Amino acid sequence: MKFIHISDLHLGKRVNEFSMLEEQKYILQQVLDTVQNEAADAVLIAGDIYDKPVPSAEAVKLFDEMLTRLVSINLPIFVISGNHDSAERIGFGSDILSVAKVYMSRVYNGNLQKIELEDDYGKINVYLLPFIKPATVKNIYKEAEIKDYDDALEYVLSQEKIDETKRNVIVSHQF
Repeated sequence: MKFIHISDLHLGKRVNEFSMLEEQKYILQQVLDTVQNEAADAVLIAGDIYDKPVPSAEAVKLFDEMLTRLVSINLPIFVISGNHDSAERIGFGSDILSVAKVYMSRVYNGNLQKIELEDDYGKINVYLLPFIKPATVKNIYKEAEIKDYDDALEYVLSQEKIDETKRNVIVSHQF
């Protein structure tokens, strides 16, 4: 199975008060061309879709246009929130979007989302892990000894029952 992986789009970014949207449109077109030219089976978008938790309307529109074009290619799209995104905003509409094979990470609640794919070689489990902070993990797992981001990630992964006899992919955006 061929995945195209992108991250850190930072849509809506401004540099010295100069909007980067035109450049971002150009880059996203290159991504779309690559997805088609390489005959990708799925697209992984691993966080920092936007440059800030409350993105501009233009940035949201640009991402919407990109997702719409990817959906027209008819392949699964996996999206997680990064440290610059709002997990709540990225997760909005995730149930509805999954009908179109657009899997948006929800706010982390102690469980990784698992989406199962299949190809000629069998099943592939894709896990979505939105950006998590140590405080989030401590709040969910009161008993856990969490001092930093590494501890948080290690603890979260230790709580998952991952079938190692299958192929597994985790989409993550962590320090």
